[in-house]
Amino acid sequence: MRVTLLPREVAARVITGATATLAWTAGAAIIVFSIPVLIETLVRNDSASALPLCLALLAVILAGIGVALWRMTPPVVVGYLVLASAAAVAYAVTLIEEAPWILEHDFYLVNRPMMALVAVGVSASSALGGMAWCLLGYCASLTGAVIAALITDMPVRTGFGPTMVLLLALVVHLTLFAIQSRQRRRLPGFDELERATLRRTATVDLARRTTAIVHDTVLNDLSAVMSAPDTLDQRMRDRLLADLETLESGAWFSATERVALPDAGQVAIRNDLARLASEFRWRGLTVNVTGVTDGVYIYDVVAGEALIWALRATLENVLMHSGSTTANVEIIYSDTEVTFMVADEGVGFDLDAVPASRLGVRESILRRMESAGGTARIWSAPGAGTTVMLGVPVVEVRDPGIPSAHQQGDSRATG
Repeated sequence: MRVTLLPREVAARVITGATATLAWTAGAAIIVFSIPVLIETLVRNDSASALPLCLALLAVILAGIGVALWRMTPPVVVGYLVLASAAAVAYAVTLIEEAPWILEHDFYLVNRPMMALVAVGVSASSALGGMAWCLLGYCASLTGAVIAALITDMPVRTGFGPTMVLLLALVVHLTLFAIQSRQRRRLPGFDELERATLRRTATVDLARRTTAIVHDTVLNDLSAVMSAPDTLDQRMRDRLLADLETLESGAWFSATERVALPDAGQVAIRNDLARLASEFRWRGLTVNVTGVTDGVYIYDVVAGEALIWALRATLENVLMHSGSTTANVEIIYSDTEVTFMVADEGVGFDLDAVPASRLGVRESILRRMESAGGTARIWSAPGAGTTVMLGVPVVEVRDPGIPSAHQQGDSRATG
């Protein structure tokens, strides 16, 4: 069985993450395209003395955008807004003081960094979250314009640029919100669907157990009584009493009272793994995930995070170096360890021949797994493809599930 669908929340995060990346790219483009115009304008008007500091401040903003694209997390984005706002204020003050004529003829050059402040975002789980980040950037741009005006003793002017960027961003996010709302009514929540499926399984199991216990006790006892003589012997009475005790005890019912479910940490790890597979599929690497069952195995969250990063590094190596367009990921569970086996049929390599300066395999895979309490092993040879096995210890087995046909025995697959 192959995993081909993302949970609804993960799919939403992928979409909004792509939108946020587009916004950051647009912000960088605003800065980059403004640089030649700024140089030409200042040189033409004999104000080239302002160029070095202005270009340095624009470079600071571009560097901040690069860091945010690399680590698109809320703390990083907030740090970018603080740093970029300060750089934008210094940029505006420098232009106004060194080239005051720019307010009358080329004010758009002053507010270009303010426009870049609005084009921000993170991989939020909803379009509303993306809208909130754009509004925060807009507030930062307005604050920067006010501070620059106070420093230069000039009227507050923001221009239409930041407002137009904000309106465009809101339109995009509202469109995504409308699409997500429509699809939410069509696509079930996979966590809810999983719980409903388990409850239905428990109900079916209860019905089966009830049918079996009624047949083995009530129906058989009634048949025995009907065919027995007028006076029941002691053996028959003991049997009837034992069957009544079985029905009253409810021991046959307890097995279906509870359904094992993963906790929030395990759900987050599972969603991250699904998102990882989808990301590499979009980048051109077909990721076939096999070994799916209904079991619930719990392992340490720290080890799970290390596993995700090691899997990312492994799939990155397949995509960049193997020459193969397919990676097969098989997930195998035992009572003590969960193992992710990643195999490709690419060009392979000699692990002993990898230079010590190449840290991808040693640090991103082997040592990362070892430091988190897991294991990592790599088999490869030139022309024979590569197989990577990543293992993390199982903390608790809440439900062993049903092992797949090719994994009978001590190991069980999971999904």
